[in-house]
Amino acid sequence: MRLIFIFITGHVLMALTLAAPTREDDLHQDTPYIKELLRQAKAAEIESFMDQKADPCSDFYTFSCGNYKRINSASSLQEITTGVFETLTNGLNRKILKMLNTAHDIHDSPEDIQVKHFYESCLRIKELNYPEKLKKLIAEFGTMPLLEGSSWKEEDFDWLGTTARISHRYGIRPIIGVDVSKDFASNQRNRVYIGQQEFPLESRSMYLDNKTLIYREKYLSTIQRILQRFPAVKSELAKKTARELLDFEVDLAQGLLDESEGLGIEEITELLTVPEMQKRYSPILDINQLISLSLGERVSDQIYEFNKRYQQNLVEVIKRTPKSTVANYIFFRLIYEFVETPSVPSKKQKKDCVDLTKKLFAESLDNMFYRRYNNEKSSREIDEMWRQLKATFNETLRSSSALDWIEPPTRKLAIAKLQAMTLEINNYANYNFTEKFADLNLQSSDYVENLRQSLLVGAKQMRELLHKPAKPLEAGSQLSFTPANILVENIIKVPVALLQPFYIWSDVYPNAVMFGTLASLIGHELIHGFDDNGRKFDAKGNSNDWWDERSSRNFLERRQCFIEQYGRYVYDGIQLKESTEQSENIADNGGMRLAYTAYHNWYEKQLTRPNGNHYLAKETLPNLPYSAKQLFFISFAQIWCNDVHPRVKTLQVSTDTHFPGNLRVIGSLSNFDEFSKEFNCPAGSAMNPSEKCLLY
Repeated sequence: MRLIFIFITGHVLMALTLAAPTREDDLHQDTPYIKELLRQAKAAEIESFMDQKADPCSDFYTFSCGNYKRINSASSLQEITTGVFETLTNGLNRKILKMLNTAHDIHDSPEDIQVKHFYESCLRIKELNYPEKLKKLIAEFGTMPLLEGSSWKEEDFDWLGTTARISHRYGIRPIIGVDVSKDFASNQRNRVYIGQQEFPLESRSMYLDNKTLIYREKYLSTIQRILQRFPAVKSELAKKTARELLDFEVDLAQGLLDESEGLGIEEITELLTVPEMQKRYSPILDINQLISLSLGERVSDQIYEFNKRYQQNLVEVIKRTPKSTVANYIFFRLIYEFVETPSVPSKKQKKDCVDLTKKLFAESLDNMFYRRYNNEKSSREIDEMWRQLKATFNETLRSSSALDWIEPPTRKLAIAKLQAMTLEINNYANYNFTEKFADLNLQSSDYVENLRQSLLVGAKQMRELLHKPAKPLEAGSQLSFTPANILVENIIKVPVALLQPFYIWSDVYPNAVMFGTLASLIGHELIHGFDDNGRKFDAKGNSNDWWDERSSRNFLERRQCFIEQYGRYVYDGIQLKESTEQSENIADNGGMRLAYTAYHNWYEKQLTRPNGNHYLAKETLPNLPYSAKQLFFISFAQIWCNDVHPRVKTLQVSTDTHFPGNLRVIGSLSNFDEFSKEFNCPAGSAMNPSEKCLLY
């Protein structure tokens, strides 16, 4: 199950794109020549993405990003998507690859060496007898009908017990699972959550919508290929079984949440005693058995049921599904976590193995990167930007007119939440890696054994959380490429990938560029603390409705404007669905406005300083005929320059809560009078409509 605690800036479709910029190791910024060279390079990059023949008042995305697709075509580069987050990830991965392929040195801790061993074992996957290893995994928990044939005994199979034992041993939760995580309503303690498995296709629409059928068919082929290759099942039987497994998974997906409903965590969880939940679903779902086998103990405290709709649907699905199908599905989901196919050529295999290593050891890799490439200047830059953004929003909240739709008592609580909100670089400098790796002995020879050990230890450590105080939430690789707001902790985390210079920041770039990019991204996360979901968490990060009735009603009325605005958009011929889920659009709009206001305040302050003109002279770039404030908006738009491979555009619309990049630009800027003013957009033009949506 995925708990809705984290809101991220970037989209979820990840890929690697673009050639590397000039190596920062080779650049010394202490000479006027190099500083000017960097400014010239940034100007050339910005200009290369633009289509300056386009009318900025008709389509500012095309004006700012019209040439991006030609230069960074996802199809030509054989990527899923191209864009700034992919570029940052690409740069980070190159450094990770260099670290992992470097012989052990003085920088390596014992834990780093284990991570390197895991990566090395991935490179040696071809040496494994995969079918035998997977059959041994299955044998730990019983027998698989697909492999046993007519000798398989249905009466001996307990689907819930098998699921629970797999969960206990490896943390893999086929069909339904038990998890221990931070209590969203009282975040100093941990609680048990019961709910749905992690679905390979992720969202309800991917399983049920006609327009996503192509992805289900591709997944079907993957299931069949795995069954044929790894348990070595004959083609026709693998084909038949694959169809049965997918049909079962689609049936289960009927109970998934519809993300367009925009439900918050407090609306999809219910705090119950174990007997209450047992009574609700017995005898099909024996909750006592599920908990005691999954955790290795009985639980007397109340537990959270996550998404009741899923369990209600599951009861009916289990009643009508043959036991053999359920058994085949559970064992397939077990081996699915272990199956990896070595890539050809070896360069692609190295990239794949970096991704697999990040999947399990993202915290370690981020920390390894930070220790080797720590850039104190970028950390100071981010801290200063955070201070300015926080001060600017604080001033807005205190203004009697800026947010007059929020009642003074609620505004006072909002100010308290803002003051308590913190920002940190996600470098894991204080993370206890010794404890995490204490029971691991990863070697470079056996990928499956290394993965088995890692999952076994991870499951054990998860169970132990039940008797420990809550620790900072971990989200692995999800926090490695984009800023994120951890609502349950009231903290914004900035990934180490953003510490890489020259991608979106440098101390020689104009502040207009820095505020348009970095400040907008951080501002986006700040506003998440006050959007549809964030406003339901208080200053301490606990789920708590602290809004008065009138302010809450005003919020919903203003949100309706966004629902209607973004519901009218069409993307690549696809009419986007009107949705009450507007968190990302609210954050896009509010974050950009906040960053611009902070930049405007900085700009105006320079005008009053004795040497202010010296700073303002650097606020434009060579050969770009745009003012500093115009450059802010161009830089903001270019965060979202992207291209998506034609085959995955429907996937993007179906699974990503973020709107496509072009609509993030058009939607946000068309709501902002200051943008229209800077580009002289006439009233009624596409980028300056008469009706504008505004919350923050």
